[in-house]
Amino acid sequence: MQRSPIAWLYWLCFVACVALVVGLNLPWPGLPLQDPSALLRDPWFIWGFTYFGLLLMPMAALLIDDALRKRMLWPVYVIPYFIVGILPLSIYMARRPVNDLITCKTPPILEQRWLWWVLIAILVVASIGLLPQGSFAGLIETMRQNLGWSFMWLDIALNHIVALPLAQADMRRRGVPNQTPWLVAILLTGPIGLCAYMARRPSVQ
Repeated sequence: MQRSPIAWLYWLCFVACVALVVGLNLPWPGLPLQDPSALLRDPWFIWGFTYFGLLLMPMAALLIDDALRKRMLWPVYVIPYFIVGILPLSIYMARRPVNDLITCKTPPILEQRWLWWVLIAILVVASIGLLPQGSFAGLIETMRQNLGWSFMWLDIALNHIVALPLAQADMRRRGVPNQTPWLVAILLTGPIGLCAYMARRPSVQ
């Protein structure tokens, strides 16, 4: 079974992220007083948490669809994915076969286009409502008081990157022409580009 030639990079990502998560949660000398309640008072953090949650949903849909064709047990990866993000995702990408092993239909619930438009609308409303109320300086101070949660922002960036091979595999499977604009949109906008793609992607031939 042939795996990705960059599987080692996904394993490196996993190890580095575990080390970072552990390091951020250690009681370092001189660590600022931690204040979890600050998270609920920071509009930009609340927006980021919402953004991340909405990013996980289309990513999980792609992951399930991909895993079914690779004959991998998707619950083993998807359920932890909603809890610790990039960690189980990087393991999945490292172990994932390059080629599909079976042909199967996408679960009908994942083909519901209205769902992806609703997620885009939620993100737009959250952005309009939350971003003007916060500030970058305030977010930095909130993260200083909650270093363990600061990993979320790196997790978001890594999910943007790992979304690309999953989305591209889906595009090839569906015969999507001119894939580059979609991939650029997903890389730059995350859930907006990904949900827009999911809402407009053609059915499997």
